[in-house]
Amino acid sequence: MNRPINQLGLHSLVYTAQWDEAAARDVFTRAAGLGYDLVEVLMFDPAATDTAMTARLAKEYGVGVITAVCGTLTADISSADPQVARRGEEFVERAIVAAAEMGSPALGGPSFSAVHRYTTAPSPVARERAIEIYGRIAERASAAGIRVGLEALNRYESNFINTVGQAAELVRAVGSDALFVHGDLFHMNIEEAGLGAAFESVADVLGYIHVAESHRGPLGDGTIDWDDVFAALARIGYTGPITFESFSPSVLGPEWASLVALWRDPWTDPDKVAGDALAFLRNKLTTHQKGL
Repeated sequence: MNRPINQLGLHSLVYTAQWDEAAARDVFTRAAGLGYDLVEVLMFDPAATDTAMTARLAKEYGVGVITAVCGTLTADISSADPQVARRGEEFVERAIVAAAEMGSPALGGPSFSAVHRYTTAPSPVARERAIEIYGRIAERASAAGIRVGLEALNRYESNFINTVGQAAELVRAVGSDALFVHGDLFHMNIEEAGLGAAFESVADVLGYIHVAESHRGPLGDGTIDWDDVFAALARIGYTGPITFESFSPSVLGPEWASLVALWRDPWTDPDKVAGDALAFLRNKLTTHQKGL
């Protein structure tokens, strides 16, 4: 079978919520053994992330790194409080530096807000302030050789950017090639009218994709219309990275499992779910990329 034109990544949280050398080495060992091209490192605290160790292991195992970050309630670009929004900007700036030190070409994730069940709509000033902040972030990212993605989250995990169209509006408003849309099928399956159509609507600014099943479990075992997704990606000529993301509460731990409302294990064998996902993705991509 021909290999797909996209680099395929494995989210580190499939295996561990820690990122010390032992945990990181285990993830790189498994990713390399299975045949993944990339490992995604979600930085809970960019300042505390061991970037030198990560870069060293990536080189040792011949596996690339792509990074992501989430905002926090005290460092939240979408906040009506200008001081909290400013701390959010500084938090993302630190993440850009860390991403560059790890050799990552991009920083994805919902850097615009916390993963949180917000109970009110965002402030009217939030969007214009976010455009200003991401304008400055784009300049810093470009100088560091990094691109920053905005990952749309479902309504239960953010109140600011819930669809890829909303993410695209902000990216286009800033007008910098250093920003892109980060699509995640789990969230899109909740918020979008159609998955393929949603990707086509942001084709000009789409830069990174998380693939996840509707129930966050094994790919092909839920309600995602995978042929619709990959036919659309082939039509728009998407060549960017695609990362498999699936969570287990036993791996995440109680705090993060609570944040994403994951109350049951969708799988028990991470090697099997990761290996099966890679085969699934290669099959779908090569099937729909024939003739490109």
